[in-house]
Amino acid sequence: MSEQSKVERKTNSDWSSVLPQLLRAAQGESVLNLLPSAIHELNNALNTILVLSDLLISNPNIPKSIRKDLETISEAGLEVRELMSTFRLLAGGVTSQIQISPVDLREICQQVSALMAAAFRRNHVRLMTDYSDQTPTILSDPSRIRFVVLALVQNACDAIGSSDEGGQLLLKTGGDKLGCAVLVIEDEGHGFPKEVRSRLFEPFITTKSKGAGLGLFLVHHFVNELQGRVEIQDTEKGTKVTLSLPSLL
Repeated sequence: MSEQSKVERKTNSDWSSVLPQLLRAAQGESVLNLLPSAIHELNNALNTILVLSDLLISNPNIPKSIRKDLETISEAGLEVRELMSTFRLLAGGVTSQIQISPVDLREICQQVSALMAAAFRRNHVRLMTDYSDQTPTILSDPSRIRFVVLALVQNACDAIGSSDEGGQLLLKTGGDKLGCAVLVIEDEGHGFPKEVRSRLFEPFITTKSKGAGLGLFLVHHFVNELQGRVEIQDTEKGTKVTLSLPSLL
């Protein structure tokens, strides 16, 4: 048996012990209380990614272009590790304390775009930005906001990547009549099938072959926790997500 086959077999075996718990959650148990098993598996994979990327970065023979991508991978891995700490507290049945501070939504978008740069290139994403100077500063938890924006941008990137031709991704910030800060994420991806459109924020709903279906569920959870709103609608060319968050004023 090849090493790759062994790894795939072990991965499938590991997840087979987690899957029954996830299925029970779909029947009524709290998904957040079942996160420890998933976190354990994800941390194992994450540690491998971080160790190997650091080893490759330290190789003086690595071309600069590849080194830059590896550094992006490493930075993203560290970001995920930070989010895992929050998940671990949530999974333990104790809601982690929200760290409220002024947050610039434009800065969060720039951070996420930098983390996603390699994925954008790989999926032929043409990033367009329109960050209004009139975007209100929000009073929120930076780590949660970063997770929400990253998850939504990742979904858009994946949707565009499903097409060989790629497509445009627009990130636009501003404000609404209620004084909230607003982020619009609009992509030219494939959109959502009719059968899942009304259930997008439920756990285990996914259109991805390798997706767990928890991304939008957690996005919805965090946005509600921060007293915001998230709306998803179809467009002629793809999907439009509107995120509204209360401002300082």
